Amino acid sequence: MTSTQAAAPYALMIQTDGWFELTDWTPTWTAAADFLSCQAVCPVALTGRLTMWVDEDAVPRGLPFNRPAAKVLRVFRAEALPCFGPVLFTGRIDTAADRGAHGLTEDQALELIEQYLTRAAKIPQQRTR
Repeated sequence: MTSTQAAAPYALMIQTDGWFELTDWTPTWTAAADFLSCQAVCPVALTGRLTMWVDEDAVPRGLPFNRPAAKVLRVFRAEALPCFGPVLFTGRIDTAADRGAHGLTEDQALELIEQYLTRAAKIPQQRTR
């Protein structure tokens, strides 16, 4: 017997200090702002299936540059966008239903975490000596 229920959607948040969290995602128009604890968010389409959300007021609020997220962004763009404060990754924006954004699939979430761990996290390398 096969299940017709879709897998639960996810969102990935990366903090400025390198902490990241994979969480369940409920696609509402205010969900990204709620996750980032801000009033105004700006969606940035990285691919046709991946969106990055940033706090529009991060610089005026004095939030620090998000170096770990910028390293992940280099995978998707030739130039990393300046991003300050926490950054949220979701699936594509749902313009037809005006409900915000789809969540990440399990494969997308795992790919983002792998990119984060290999690019941003400080994993000790093998020593050759």
